[in-house]
Amino acid sequence: MMSVFNIVIALLSIFSIILLSITFFIPSDSEVYRLIGYFDFSLCAIFLIDFFRQLFRAERRWRYLYTTGWLDLLSSIPMVSEFRYIRIFRVFRVLRIIKSFTLLLTFIRENRAATLYGFVVFISYTTLVLATTGVLYVEKDVGNIQTAEDALWWSYITITTVGYGDYYPVTSGGKVLASILIFCGIATFGTAISYINEKVESFKRE
Repeated sequence: MMSVFNIVIALLSIFSIILLSITFFIPSDSEVYRLIGYFDFSLCAIFLIDFFRQLFRAERRWRYLYTTGWLDLLSSIPMVSEFRYIRIFRVFRVLRIIKSFTLLLTFIRENRAATLYGFVVFISYTTLVLATTGVLYVEKDVGNIQTAEDALWWSYITITTVGYGDYYPVTSGGKVLASILIFCGIATFGTAISYINEKVESFKRE
Protein backbone atom coordinates (compact mmCIF):
# COMPACT_ATOMS: atom_id res chain seq x y z
CA MET A 1 0.00 0.00 0.00
CA MET A 2 1.33 3.39 -0.99
CA SER A 3 2.07 5.75 1.89
CA VAL A 4 4.18 8.81 2.58
CA PHE A 5 6.14 6.84 5.17
CA ASN A 6 7.12 4.24 2.56
CA ILE A 7 8.27 6.96 0.18
CA VAL A 8 10.41 8.56 2.90
CA ILE A 9 11.91 5.17 3.81
CA ALA A 10 12.79 4.56 0.16
CA LEU A 11 14.48 7.96 -0.11
CA LEU A 12 16.39 7.38 3.13
CA SER A 13 17.47 3.97 1.82
CA ILE A 14 18.95 5.58 -1.28
CA PHE A 15 20.60 8.27 0.84
CA SER A 16 22.09 5.70 3.22
CA ILE A 17 23.66 3.81 0.32
CA ILE A 18 25.18 7.06 -0.96
CA LEU A 19 26.63 7.73 2.51
CA LEU A 20 28.07 4.23 2.66
CA SER A 21 29.64 4.65 -0.78
CA ILE A 22 31.29 7.91 0.30
CA THR A 23 33.06 6.12 3.16
CA PHE A 24 35.11 4.14 0.64
CA PHE A 25 36.87 7.37 -0.33
CA ILE A 26 37.47 8.63 3.22
CA PRO A 27 40.22 7.39 5.58
CA SER A 28 38.69 5.18 8.25
CA ASP A 29 40.57 7.04 11.00
CA SER A 30 39.22 10.49 10.02
CA GLU A 31 36.63 12.44 11.98
CA VAL A 32 34.40 12.74 8.90
CA TYR A 33 34.31 8.93 8.67
CA ARG A 34 33.28 8.71 12.33
CA LEU A 35 30.60 11.35 11.79
CA ILE A 36 29.10 9.45 8.86
CA GLY A 37 29.11 6.38 11.10
CA TYR A 38 26.94 8.22 13.64
CA PHE A 39 24.45 9.20 10.96
CA ASP A 40 24.42 5.69 9.57
CA PHE A 41 23.59 4.39 13.04
CA SER A 42 20.60 6.76 13.20
CA LEU A 43 19.42 5.51 9.80
CA CYS A 44 19.72 1.93 11.01
CA ALA A 45 17.50 2.80 13.97
CA ILE A 46 14.88 4.23 11.58
CA PHE A 47 15.05 1.12 9.39
CA LEU A 48 14.71 -1.13 12.44
CA ILE A 49 11.56 0.76 13.46
CA ASP A 50 10.27 0.27 9.91
CA PHE A 51 11.01 -3.46 10.15
CA PHE A 52 8.91 -3.88 13.30
CA ARG A 53 6.22 -1.67 11.78
CA GLN A 54 6.03 -3.89 8.71
CA LEU A 55 6.13 -7.02 10.86
CA PHE A 56 3.23 -6.05 13.12
CA ARG A 57 1.13 -4.77 10.22
CA ALA A 58 1.65 -7.87 8.08
CA GLU A 59 -1.32 -10.24 7.86
CA ARG A 60 1.05 -13.19 7.57
CA ARG A 61 4.10 -12.34 9.64
CA TRP A 62 6.03 -15.49 8.85
CA ARG A 63 5.50 -14.88 5.13
CA TYR A 64 6.83 -11.33 5.52
CA LEU A 65 9.89 -12.61 7.41
CA TYR A 66 10.47 -15.30 4.79
CA THR A 67 10.17 -13.00 1.76
CA THR A 68 11.48 -9.47 2.43
CA GLY A 69 11.47 -9.18 6.21
CA TRP A 70 14.86 -10.80 6.70
CA LEU A 71 16.35 -8.34 4.20
CA ASP A 72 14.84 -5.42 6.12
CA LEU A 73 16.25 -6.78 9.37
CA LEU A 74 19.74 -7.36 8.00
CA SER A 75 19.83 -3.90 6.42
CA SER A 76 19.06 -2.42 9.85
CA ILE A 77 22.28 -3.76 11.36
CA PRO A 78 24.88 -0.99 11.76
CA MET A 79 28.63 -1.32 11.28
CA VAL A 80 28.31 -4.23 8.82
CA SER A 81 28.98 -2.80 5.38
CA GLU A 82 27.97 -5.92 3.47
CA PHE A 83 24.50 -5.90 5.01
CA ARG A 84 23.96 -2.19 4.44
CA TYR A 85 23.79 -2.63 0.67
CA ILE A 86 20.74 -4.85 1.16
CA ARG A 87 18.86 -1.60 1.80
CA ILE A 88 18.44 -1.28 -1.96
CA PHE A 89 15.77 -3.99 -1.70
CA ARG A 90 13.67 -1.56 0.35
CA VAL A 91 13.72 0.77 -2.63
CA PHE A 92 12.69 -2.04 -4.97
CA ARG A 93 9.83 -3.03 -2.67
CA VAL A 94 8.41 0.48 -2.70
CA LEU A 95 9.03 0.93 -6.42
CA ARG A 96 6.98 -2.20 -7.09
CA ILE A 97 4.04 -0.45 -5.46
CA ILE A 98 4.43 2.59 -7.70
CA LYS A 99 2.92 1.20 -10.89
CA SER A 100 3.42 4.37 -12.86
CA PHE A 101 4.49 7.97 -12.54
CA THR A 102 0.86 9.00 -12.97
CA LEU A 103 -0.15 6.93 -9.95
CA LEU A 104 2.52 8.65 -7.85
CA LEU A 105 1.35 12.10 -8.93
CA THR A 106 -2.24 11.14 -8.13
CA PHE A 107 -1.21 10.05 -4.64
CA ILE A 108 0.65 13.31 -4.05
CA ARG A 109 -2.30 15.40 -5.27
CA GLU A 110 -4.71 13.54 -3.00
CA ASN A 111 -2.39 13.71 0.01
CA ARG A 112 -0.64 17.03 -0.44
CA ALA A 113 -0.35 17.94 3.23
CA ALA A 114 0.94 14.54 4.34
CA THR A 115 3.32 14.36 1.37
CA LEU A 116 4.68 17.82 2.20
CA TYR A 117 5.35 16.84 5.80
CA GLY A 118 7.10 13.67 4.69
CA PHE A 119 9.37 15.44 2.24
CA VAL A 120 10.17 18.17 4.77
CA VAL A 121 11.35 15.47 7.19
CA PHE A 122 13.51 13.87 4.51
CA ILE A 123 14.97 17.16 3.27
CA SER A 124 15.64 18.30 6.84
CA TYR A 125 17.50 15.11 7.67
CA THR A 126 19.61 15.16 4.52
CA THR A 127 20.39 18.85 5.04
CA LEU A 128 21.43 18.11 8.62
CA VAL A 129 23.77 15.34 7.49
CA LEU A 130 25.31 17.31 4.63
CA ALA A 131 25.70 20.54 6.62
CA THR A 132 27.23 18.78 9.63
CA THR A 133 29.66 16.82 7.48
CA GLY A 134 30.49 19.90 5.42
CA VAL A 135 31.20 22.06 8.47
CA LEU A 136 33.48 19.43 9.98
CA TYR A 137 35.37 19.21 6.69
CA VAL A 138 35.84 22.96 6.08
CA GLU A 139 36.51 23.82 9.72
CA LYS A 140 39.17 21.21 10.40
CA ASP A 141 42.46 22.72 11.57
CA VAL A 142 40.87 26.19 11.47
CA GLY A 143 38.03 26.66 13.95
CA ASN A 144 36.93 24.95 17.15
CA ILE A 145 34.80 22.26 15.45
CA GLN A 146 37.42 19.53 15.26
CA THR A 147 35.72 16.23 16.11
CA ALA A 148 32.61 14.34 15.04
CA GLU A 149 31.06 14.99 18.43
CA ASP A 150 31.77 18.73 18.13
CA ALA A 151 30.03 18.81 14.74
CA LEU A 152 27.02 16.84 16.00
CA TRP A 153 26.59 19.14 19.01
CA TRP A 154 26.98 22.24 16.84
CA SER A 155 24.42 21.02 14.29
CA TYR A 156 21.90 20.12 17.00
CA ILE A 157 22.22 23.52 18.67
CA THR A 158 22.08 25.29 15.31
CA ILE A 159 19.08 23.52 13.79
CA THR A 160 17.10 24.06 17.01
CA THR A 161 18.12 27.76 16.82
CA VAL A 162 19.36 27.67 20.44
CA GLY A 163 22.85 28.87 19.60
CA TYR A 164 24.92 28.43 22.77
CA GLY A 165 27.98 29.79 21.01
CA ASP A 166 30.43 27.25 22.42
CA TYR A 167 31.05 25.88 18.91
CA TYR A 168 30.77 28.03 15.82
CA PRO A 169 32.16 28.15 12.26
CA VAL A 170 34.81 30.71 11.37
CA THR A 171 35.22 30.06 7.64
CA SER A 172 32.97 31.52 4.95
CA GLY A 173 31.86 28.06 3.86
CA GLY A 174 31.02 27.10 7.43
CA LYS A 175 28.95 30.24 7.93
CA VAL A 176 26.99 29.57 4.75
CA LEU A 177 26.25 26.03 5.92
CA ALA A 178 25.18 27.37 9.32
CA SER A 179 22.75 29.78 7.65
CA ILE A 180 21.24 26.95 5.61
CA LEU A 181 20.89 24.79 8.72
CA ILE A 182 19.18 27.58 10.68
CA PHE A 183 16.69 28.14 7.87
CA CYS A 184 16.09 24.39 7.69
CA GLY A 185 15.45 24.26 11.44
CA ILE A 186 12.88 27.06 11.29
CA ALA A 187 11.08 25.37 8.38
CA THR A 188 11.13 21.98 10.10
CA PHE A 189 9.70 23.13 13.42
CA GLY A 190 7.16 25.34 11.67
CA THR A 191 5.98 22.37 9.63
CA ALA A 192 5.89 20.14 12.72
CA ILE A 193 3.72 22.65 14.59
CA SER A 194 1.39 22.91 11.60
CA TYR A 195 1.14 19.11 11.37
CA ILE A 196 0.37 18.73 15.09
CA ASN A 197 -2.24 21.50 14.91
CA GLU A 198 -3.89 19.82 11.92
CA LYS A 199 -4.04 16.48 13.76
CA VAL A 200 -5.53 18.13 16.86
CA GLU A 201 -8.19 19.90 14.81
CA SER A 202 -8.98 16.66 12.97
CA PHE A 203 -9.33 14.85 16.31
CA LYS A 204 -11.69 17.54 17.61
CA ARG A 205 -13.90 17.27 14.52
CA GLU A 206 -14.21 13.53 15.00
